[in-house]
Amino acid sequence: MGTTHVAIVLDRSGSMETCRQATISGFNEYVGEIRRTAEREEVPTRVTLTTFNGDVTVHYVDEPLARLKRLSYRTYVPGGNTAMLDAVGETIDRLQPLDAEDDTFLVCVISDGLENASRRYSYADIAERIQQLTATERWTFTYLGANQDLSVISRQLAIPVGNVAAYDADPTGTSDAWIRHSASTARYFEERAVESPRGAFYREEEE
Repeated sequence: MGTTHVAIVLDRSGSMETCRQATISGFNEYVGEIRRTAEREEVPTRVTLTTFNGDVTVHYVDEPLARLKRLSYRTYVPGGNTAMLDAVGETIDRLQPLDAEDDTFLVCVISDGLENASRRYSYADIAERIQQLTATERWTFTYLGANQDLSVISRQLAIPVGNVAAYDADPTGTSDAWIRHSASTARYFEERAVESPRGAFYREEEE
C-alpha cells in the first residue's frame, strides 16, 4: 500500500469570522478523526495544510500525521478576501511532484464564500488540472461550501457533484459540516485500507 496524502485547503477570509469558533472546533475534531482512522486502518498518511484569504499560506506540505496540529484563536484569524483558486493551485503545485504510482491524494477545500482575489489561477486553469489528476483514479477532490451554488462550483472546478456538499454559514451549520466531512473522510480511509476509494465522497447524504 502506498501513502495517502491528505491536503486541507481552508478558507480564512473575513466572512469566516461569524463561524470562527465552530471552524476551529470542527477542524480539531477532524484532526482527531484522521489520526484515529489512519492508525486503525493502518494507512500510511501524510498531511498538508493551506489556508487562504486574499493571500495563500502553506503551513506545511507532506508532513507526518503528527504534524497536523489543532487550530486555536491565535492560529486561525479570519480577515480579507477569498483567493480560493490560488490556494488550490498552490497546493497542487506542492503535491504533484510527490505523486507515486501507489499513492492516493485527498484534497479537501472548505470555503464559505465566492472566489474574489486570485491572481495566479483561473477557474479554467484549476478545472483542467483537477480533471487530469482525477482521471488517474488516485486523486480525489472535495468541496465543502456555504453561500454558493455548488452545482456551479462543481462545473467550474470539474469536481464531481457527489464530492461537493453545502452547509449553512452559521455555527451550527459549520459544526454539522465538519461532522459530515469527518465521517466521509473516515470512510475514504476504510476503503483505502482494502482498495482504491471509489464512489461519491459525500454519498451518504444522497442515500
